[in-house]
Amino acid sequence: MKIGIDARPLQHETQYRGIGKALEFFLLALPDCLEPDDSLVFYLDSGLPRPKILDNFPKSRTVKIATTRLGRKRYFRSFLPSFRPLKPRAGDVDVILQYDASFGVPKNVPSVVTFLDLIPVLFRGQEKQRPVKGFRKGKDALARSLYWKKYLRVLELYKNASKIVAISASSRNDLLKHMTGINPDDVAVVHLGVNAAAQTGKPGAKIKNLAAQPYLLYVGGIDIRKNVVGLLETFYQLKPRHPRLRLIMVGKEFELKERLEDLGWFTVLDSQPAYAKDVIIPGFVSHDDLFYLYQHTEAFVFPSRYEGFGLPVLEAMSAGSPVIAYDNSSIPEVAGDAALLVEDGKSLAPAVEKLLGDPALHRRLVKKGHRQVSKFSWHKTVTDTLKIMRQLVDQ
Repeated sequence: MKIGIDARPLQHETQYRGIGKALEFFLLALPDCLEPDDSLVFYLDSGLPRPKILDNFPKSRTVKIATTRLGRKRYFRSFLPSFRPLKPRAGDVDVILQYDASFGVPKNVPSVVTFLDLIPVLFRGQEKQRPVKGFRKGKDALARSLYWKKYLRVLELYKNASKIVAISASSRNDLLKHMTGINPDDVAVVHLGVNAAAQTGKPGAKIKNLAAQPYLLYVGGIDIRKNVVGLLETFYQLKPRHPRLRLIMVGKEFELKERLEDLGWFTVLDSQPAYAKDVIIPGFVSHDDLFYLYQHTEAFVFPSRYEGFGLPVLEAMSAGSPVIAYDNSSIPEVAGDAALLVEDGKSLAPAVEKLLGDPALHRRLVKKGHRQVSKFSWHKTVTDTLKIMRQLVDQ
């Protein structure tokens, strides 16, 4: 089977997001799942460096796609395509794998397209807008409108796919509920694997010092659905009864002060100056440091209001963290009975309080978490995806 893979998500800003990381881990597991007569063709942006991970495929072929520069410039990118669409030549490949529909879904070749979530649809209009006036206000409103129309055009591209692979049953249900013209029989569920935090060395002294007293841990982004302000409020509720407790929040996006300001983060943070000093934001940390934080936390608390898959839940479990999260979207599907799940929208504080006062529960959740993680692997993700691709080619 001649397999085409659009590798451009590994070259653009998407390489740091869920799409890029998922494709990266897919490719890491791919060599062990290929059959002897399989061959690979990677599609790359000609104007950007070749992803290093492709060195794992020395016998593969590369097709370079010309760079679209105007569509990436400020303002123009709000309405122009950001990338040249993928258009494989007839006979080049038997089937295409596309992790990001915005790079194009061809009609002339059977295609399998991964579907992550409908976050822009489900949370549209909930982000706070900057208090600007006059011409700037009109320009911002126009840009938001154009970006929205551009996103809707990308969604339409899924209708070109021969098969859509949703990363969870929850994600599949959202797609079929909010989009028309897609045959349910053409949408399969293939769970992601676990990007386990692997400890290969020693944690830094700074991280060991941070973990020297009890703490709750959060790892992830700061967009509105992540509900980080809600977690901060939960922490402040707990502090009077747990004065030594800290909240450690890991993630590069915490450097984006303007976005935190838009969320109302600093209003809540500054409302209790005595507690604010125990909110620790180390930013991006190494794998070894992250593994250590997972291992020693009182709980990994995940306040997200929506997840296409909820990978951080499994990552925490794999490293030995008991998990507390909401019972929304895909989280129950991924967590099973190995986490304390709170009814969506209610306070997380009682669940945290319960865990802090019950060491036996802590141990049980860690044990259950390890069992739950064993149900997910990138080898299975790749094998299931390749099976769908082979079925398309054999039709």
